[in-house]
Amino acid sequence: MRRRAHAGIVPGNRGIDEPTHPDLVTRRFKRRLATAVPVLVLVLLGVAPLDAAAQSARQLGAWDGLVLSPVGALAPIARDQGDTVSRVNELSLRYGRWRYDEDDVEHDNVGLTWSHGLGFARAQLAITGAYVLVECPTCSAWAMGGVDLQSTLWSRSFAGANGRPISTGVGVRVSFGASHDLGGGGSTAASAAVTLPIGIALSLRKSSVLCASIVPGFGFGRISSADLAESGVLPMVGAAVAWTITSRIGVDLGVQRVIIAGGPTQVGAAFSLKLGSDRSSRP
Repeated sequence: MRRRAHAGIVPGNRGIDEPTHPDLVTRRFKRRLATAVPVLVLVLLGVAPLDAAAQSARQLGAWDGLVLSPVGALAPIARDQGDTVSRVNELSLRYGRWRYDEDDVEHDNVGLTWSHGLGFARAQLAITGAYVLVECPTCSAWAMGGVDLQSTLWSRSFAGANGRPISTGVGVRVSFGASHDLGGGGSTAASAAVTLPIGIALSLRKSSVLCASIVPGFGFGRISSADLAESGVLPMVGAAVAWTITSRIGVDLGVQRVIIAGGPTQVGAAFSLKLGSDRSSRP
């Protein structure tokens, strides 16, 4: 079975049952860098197809840096943009899973996010710690951390045809993240992203809300080892559906994709628990 040495290596196939090592980030990038320029020249000459050049070394570095950060490793959580302030304190247990292709192993991401309404500018702060587990006996795991700051730019509430409240809104979220290879190879990754959560929420009953969100944006990612570093910018998009079962408990299902030719779509879920009193600003 073909395996990836760990979650931080750039996409590509390895030999069957080839031994894995923590420093494969460096060797993979050296091979990619050696071929990126010739491929680009062939594209400019019209010999190679454009999609072959879509995975440049910089784009592969950006992809790894983003996927090894919470903003790319975990699917977004759907929220009512008009009710951000009411989420004073919330804990979310999050899970994401992806596989690059049929020759790859599964990558499981488990994280815990604490979010807090700041009480001004309809802003919210979120801090995430996460762990990347690669389903391969000789592969390295990664530890990740990230910070998000989100503010609601616009929101509107109105009554639906059945009289139930419906709210829509648009926000802006700035995210920063970093991760470290736990296998001793010394590889690190970092990211920064700006996304625009666009959501709609439907009240089902007094304490139950159904939310749906789409989250487009752009992200900068960087991955580095002892003797090599690459970085770049890629578009990304996520989507999620959430059901707030009670005033304190919610569940989410979502997808996340850092857009690169041939790249995978991450699927994920979350369980959220709201702490403290409900200071909802909803009318």
